[in-house]
Amino acid sequence: MEAFERIYDLYMDDFLNSASYKYNSVPHEDLLDAWQDTVISFFEQIRSGKITQLSCSIRTFLFLLGFRYISKNKKKYIKEISSDTFEQAEIPESIMLTFDYEEPDQEDRQLMLDAIEELPAQSKKMLQLRYIEGKTIDEIVKVMQYNSVNAVSVTLSRNLKRLKEIIESKQNARII
Repeated sequence: MEAFERIYDLYMDDFLNSASYKYNSVPHEDLLDAWQDTVISFFEQIRSGKITQLSCSIRTFLFLLGFRYISKNKKKYIKEISSDTFEQAEIPESIMLTFDYEEPDQEDRQLMLDAIEELPAQSKKMLQLRYIEGKTIDEIVKVMQYNSVNAVSVTLSRNLKRLKEIIESKQNARII
């Protein structure tokens, strides 16, 4: 139980900061509830044997669960869920043990795949390492032979921003 308390405390501030940025209309208390429910769910899944190993970091796993929980249960606060969450497009089924996961419709999935194809190979590789394979920034530094953690963080941010711009452009073209 002490390990879960340490995990709870270790990632809570990062989760709340990230969630409050991503879901700025959701009250802080509800974000905290989402974090608590996420950690409890994680504990229960491990205790019941549903989770025996992860294909990503604990932090990534918890953040994905928490963000899905917020998206699903706090819809009254969320007018529009941003398309800047590439990780939600490819959440492994094993992660969605407790929370329902709504598969994107074929048109949205194709839009995402088309947008990803427009990115340079290095960008695609980095996004795959981070959001599909769950690699940490430090691991990406080594795999892709970058000089610093900061360089990877900045590049990831730029890649996500570019992906978002491509998707928005394609969505606008679809409307016209």
